[in-house]
Amino acid sequence: MYTDGQIGSGTSKYVHYLIRELEARGVDVVHLRKGENPRDVDVLHDPHAPWNAPLRPRRPLLVTIQDLSPRTYPQYYGRWVRTLFLNKLRYFARRAARILVPSHRTATVVSDAFRPRIPIDVIYYGVEEHFRLGASSDPSGRPLLVQVGVHRKIKEPMVTLVAFETIAATIPHDLLFVGTDNILLEPVKAYVQSRPALAGRVRFEWSGEAAIPSIYHQSALVVHPCPEEGFGFVPLEALACGAHVLARAPAVREILGPYGCYFDDPGQLPDAILHCLRDGPKGTLADRVAHAHRFSFREMGAATLASYEAAAKLG
Repeated sequence: MYTDGQIGSGTSKYVHYLIRELEARGVDVVHLRKGENPRDVDVLHDPHAPWNAPLRPRRPLLVTIQDLSPRTYPQYYGRWVRTLFLNKLRYFARRAARILVPSHRTATVVSDAFRPRIPIDVIYYGVEEHFRLGASSDPSGRPLLVQVGVHRKIKEPMVTLVAFETIAATIPHDLLFVGTDNILLEPVKAYVQSRPALAGRVRFEWSGEAAIPSIYHQSALVVHPCPEEGFGFVPLEALACGAHVLARAPAVREILGPYGCYFDDPGQLPDAILHCLRDGPKGTLADRVAHAHRFSFREMGAATLASYEAAAKLG
């Protein structure tokens, strides 16, 4: 969990809103340290499996598996991480009472990988209320291609940058990367500096989470080249602001449905961007926003509580 007042993305956002919604339903959420194994609870839940659960749980255990990207895209992970992650997940898949996943994509991959004999509950996440329609103007006066989230190698900012370089001479847009500065951005920034034609048209920005909706409002296209997601908060949040979204991951296709644009391979991204800019977003603005806000943390909490109650009956 973050300690600077921001919620973050991915698992940290999931855990934050899960706790909020469970407590709103009267659930006594007991915060445990890694490996703690009490008897005086109804169920144990590791929301970031497989790193925290006790090896021999004394109470019915539920594990949340966000995705299996170390299996589906092993090139983004070291051998030790791949081996430990997958072997521990396989271990817990045999000892848990239920597995929770945020998409049918993850459910299919988990089922194929581990052949669990326990229920896999698909529970979609939600979109925060502050991702809403707003003013759509860029103070710089130039249209923007935007990528939000550059904190992990699998987010592939370089794929977006190379695609932008391929078509930059044919479009008036700037490219904006949004995310905290980190070591993974160093080669991206070095590449930009080595290309004088790009240096004035590629920007890096992080003004905190509160600024992200306004960036979506300014964008002509939000590009999400990550090949694997468990759910895909960023594309859904962009859609909730009415943005035009181009994405790659199967789970994102599942979540955005007919209101997103998609590509399959990094080599297709330059043409995909051009097609998106030419053809415009899918559906009406109202349709895109309404579709995104169908995904609710309240429903996520209710569905998770139902999973807890089913697991507790085994205890």
